[in-house]
Amino acid sequence: MTRGTKSILMVSTLSLATVLIGSGPAYAEIPLVQNDGWRLTTDGRVNAFLSMAEGKGLPDQSENLGEGVADVATSTGDLHDARIRNGFIMSILGFTGQKEVSPNFKVTTRVALWMNIGGTRTKSTAALVDPRELYGKVEGGWGSVLGGSALSLFGRGGILVDADIAHGYGMGFPCTIRDTSGGACGMSGFGAPFPGFDPGFVYATPRIGGLQISVGLYDPATIENATLGRTPLPRFEGEANFDLKDKLRLFGSGFWQVLEGTPAGGTKNLHVNAWGVQAGGMLSLGPIMLGGAAFEGAGFSPVNYLEESVVTADSNGVLRDAHGGFALLGVLIDSLHLKVAGGAGLFHLDKTKNDPPQPTTTMATNPNLIKQNLGMTIGLYQTTGPVHFALEYFRAEHTWYDRGIANAADPTGPVSIVTPKQTVNFVNAGMTIAW
Repeated sequence: MTRGTKSILMVSTLSLATVLIGSGPAYAEIPLVQNDGWRLTTDGRVNAFLSMAEGKGLPDQSENLGEGVADVATSTGDLHDARIRNGFIMSILGFTGQKEVSPNFKVTTRVALWMNIGGTRTKSTAALVDPRELYGKVEGGWGSVLGGSALSLFGRGGILVDADIAHGYGMGFPCTIRDTSGGACGMSGFGAPFPGFDPGFVYATPRIGGLQISVGLYDPATIENATLGRTPLPRFEGEANFDLKDKLRLFGSGFWQVLEGTPAGGTKNLHVNAWGVQAGGMLSLGPIMLGGAAFEGAGFSPVNYLEESVVTADSNGVLRDAHGGFALLGVLIDSLHLKVAGGAGLFHLDKTKNDPPQPTTTMATNPNLIKQNLGMTIGLYQTTGPVHFALEYFRAEHTWYDRGIANAADPTGPVSIVTPKQTVNFVNAGMTIAW
């Protein structure tokens, strides 16, 4: 799924790829052709990573939630696995066309194909191509309007901090082992909701004194497994960001969406409000980079928001509340063209009133629900010309809500209370060639 600091906040419609490809400017532009005032350029990257996993398999009865690290464990419950896959940002081939219609009116088009090198572990299965960036933009002294698919506003500030400091040319958390379609997760799943590339219309003000405000209307998402299949209004998202001479970046974003539905056989229509807020920042002082963000809201899975997941809402259509955050530190060693970066993040999910209560020694209950994810990361990132090498360690700790287990030999006896946990250690190594 994920560095040019000034450009990140100077242009509200830059995607994750165009912000990160290259070092210095927002991304490297290779001119292709100029005709009738149009200038066509290309940019992109190709990468490959080896990711090794070692740890414990999912706790009993937890796999159906699709959280934690799912894979085939040994007879003793151990997990050992290896995949070759894309990094946080997939391999990309992008094309940007620009034309200055007048001194105060510019038109931009962007088409970028995000490509996988792997997917499932079935041999010779074709990888997927995803046109994540597909938009047009008009801009002038009044600001800009973008229409199409680009990196969404909510959560964008946090994910770009993650990319700038740590995982722009790495992986972070691999997301999944079984299916490597799409990029890795970086700190997503551990306090950094991933914004996604969603269709919408976005207006951004001109940057005044370092401040820019963006508002967007997006194609709304449903959560069918919670019978929330109607979306009467678009999803509203907004972001305010401030940039001070590439040294200090502050941002805040939010989203709100209405979801409705009618349970099977139900007589009462559901009407719920999904929402989220995030705030954070990044400070660059010489070779030191420090940043992070925190979020809170309703309608979240660990990695995303408004995701089709039994974690996002309960079976009665009640959205689950969540909160979390992450912090990262990076140190640049210019003489070696090397960066050392690391940090930690936490995601916490609250139960709803419809979820099973806390078990007791006399009551066996099993909410089978993820409670929190704790992630810790450290990596070395070295640049030699257009080649970026990465060597990372990521520790993922998943904790479920307590489970009550009755004694099979004595059903009327005391109930054992356990806290299901899973810890998986990842070592990722690979390279990215960017242009």
